[in-house]
Amino acid sequence: MTNSKLLKFPSAVVLLAIVALLSGCEVEGQSFRREQLTSNRSVVYVYRPYHLMGAALEPEITCGHSTTAIGAGGYHSFVEAPGEITCYASSDAGSRIAFETRPETEYFIREEVAAGVTEGRVTLTRVDRSTGMDQIESCKVQ
Repeated sequence: MTNSKLLKFPSAVVLLAIVALLSGCEVEGQSFRREQLTSNRSVVYVYRPYHLMGAALEPEITCGHSTTAIGAGGYHSFVEAPGEITCYASSDAGSRIAFETRPETEYFIREEVAAGVTEGRVTLTRVDRSTGMDQIESCKVQ
């Protein structure tokens, strides 16, 4: 092999190893399953579509009275009493959203994580039911 081919080979191997490590960050678990709606509870689904950038980061998300970390490609169901609810990432004060919930109603929040040095920037966006149902279908329970 020539010197230029020898230099390219190790670089390609390192690049492939990095891609293989990052692609293994998707959440493993059961596929999306809807919660049973009741007359005294509302359900807020927070989901995080899989994106390669920031996939290794799992910031903690609080909605109502519960907190959990949601990995890339995962979701979590927050079952809460109806009323004012606030959702936010503990690592990013700017991610806070608040809205009114009603009994027997589902709400969908999309989480997006932009890669950062240690924690990344988190954006929470409330989406309509149709969009949420379509996007959460490929997510797995966290």
